[in-house]
Amino acid sequence: MRVLTAIFLFFGPFLAANTLPSEKRKNGPLIQEALAPVQVYLQESSAVFYDNETYKNFIYGTVVSADGLILTKASELDQVSDYVVRIGTKKYRDVKVLATDAQWDVSLVAVDAEGLKPVDLKGESEVELGTWVVANGASERRFRRPRPGIVSAKRREIPGGTPAVLGIRFKMEDQKLLVLEVTKDSGAQKAGVKKGDLITSVDTMTIESEQSLVEYLRNKAPGDELKIGIEREGKTLELTVALVARHELYGGPQNRNDQMSGEFSARRTSFPMVLQHEVMLSARSVGGPLFTLEGKFLGMNIAAANRVESYAIPVENLSELFQRLKDKASIK
Repeated sequence: MRVLTAIFLFFGPFLAANTLPSEKRKNGPLIQEALAPVQVYLQESSAVFYDNETYKNFIYGTVVSADGLILTKASELDQVSDYVVRIGTKKYRDVKVLATDAQWDVSLVAVDAEGLKPVDLKGESEVELGTWVVANGASERRFRRPRPGIVSAKRREIPGGTPAVLGIRFKMEDQKLLVLEVTKDSGAQKAGVKKGDLITSVDTMTIESEQSLVEYLRNKAPGDELKIGIEREGKTLELTVALVARHELYGGPQNRNDQMSGEFSARRTSFPMVLQHEVMLSARSVGGPLFTLEGKFLGMNIAAANRVESYAIPVENLSELFQRLKDKASIK
């Protein structure tokens, strides 16, 4: 309550003004001082991933075990091959990705640590609309700067159409799918599919129309593998193609609000459940924890959707996901 009163005290006189003095803005020193009690939780339970080439942080993580297990946003982590992790003031260079869930866009990462202070995965995310929350803003080398906002919508699913794609452009020709183009870095390209190939079957399904393939893919997830029957220059081939998340190849749609929003997340749709808040995040500041002003852990930030919407995976879902990833990585 003291922190909330301080925030209103600083913001109140300026609500009708066009701008606030810099020291009284959300990232200004007066607000940072008011948020000092909850900053401790961000400091202890946030991991910061630094690109070894640029020496800049590119994603956050959420510490989920005392011995160095971290959850973070998979699609952003995949963009950088050489990185280190800082938790609190200590830096960890030996970082391992143990398992990934493409549906939630979350990776389980491990560093060799002990005595860390993980978030509480036994809580709940049900809070009133308008509840003040805090997430990671800009990060100094040894200091996590909190950024406040409010819970702005009830928990809900974020749809996004078919999330998994082969990575080809095609058309129907003589009861077969003619491959017109193969997208660079797609599962199809990596499997050896070529322009001009005729796709005759997918798994055990005979291709009858373009729509039949689209409908089949709707029940698949990124990472699933398909057996593709192909005719090429009189020969019959069978290739194994791994599906890829649509956003990884083609990005997401942009509207006028997106163009004004700055650096939003490339993957910001197709989440089974999110808690929406209006902490102003960017693609580089997701992956970390979301706390109330009292230090209650609500979930892990998974997407900066636009300049007024950010999404977090609710703690209840995150707890289940963590267990599945541990099982996948054979961790007891």
